[in-house]
Amino acid sequence: MARALIAAEAERIQPIIALNKSDLVEPFERAWAKLAPYRRMHHGVLPLSLKASGEADYASLMKLLAGKSTLVLGPSGSGKSTLTNLLVPGATVLTQEISQALNSGKHTTTSTTWYWIDEARTTGLIDSPGFQEFGLNHIAPMQLAGLMPDIAEHANDCKFYNCTHLHEPGCGVIANVASAAAPEGISASRYKIYGELFAELSQKRY
Repeated sequence: MARALIAAEAERIQPIIALNKSDLVEPFERAWAKLAPYRRMHHGVLPLSLKASGEADYASLMKLLAGKSTLVLGPSGSGKSTLTNLLVPGATVLTQEISQALNSGKHTTTSTTWYWIDEARTTGLIDSPGFQEFGLNHIAPMQLAGLMPDIAEHANDCKFYNCTHLHEPGCGVIANVASAAAPEGISASRYKIYGELFAELSQKRY
């Protein structure tokens, strides 16, 4: 998800994070808690229960998607095809239960398809295949901080103009990584993602 959000930020695309299966109370609460850093970044986080409350979800989604073209992106088994069937009743999209043995979804969508949601053809939905990785090869390592809102918020507070935010003294980002004393800072998991992606992007360029 972090990779897709970075790519969206680079292209100035407004993302919405949809968290499905809110009817599964305990698993949903754990997943919702993990999304706290993204809610603090003011990303839209929408709770859904596509199989349990179709009409309510349909109204919420249509309000957000009206007049736009929206790409549905996410791992297999997350409910993309169920969402497409809800918004486009005539779509012949296959749905499949999550594999209990592998605890992961099987690929039921094998091609990218554009659907018009409304008769006026002003609201489009693009259903994509499930993915395992989202490539960021088009992004330079030094661009990365500016494309992660929680990192970018502190990236201009560094002592050095070319700070990588990984080890430099006087780094505004490092100083604001969450701790027991300052739990509302940049989450440790998000900072770890930044470091891993910076290393990955650096290796592929040099």
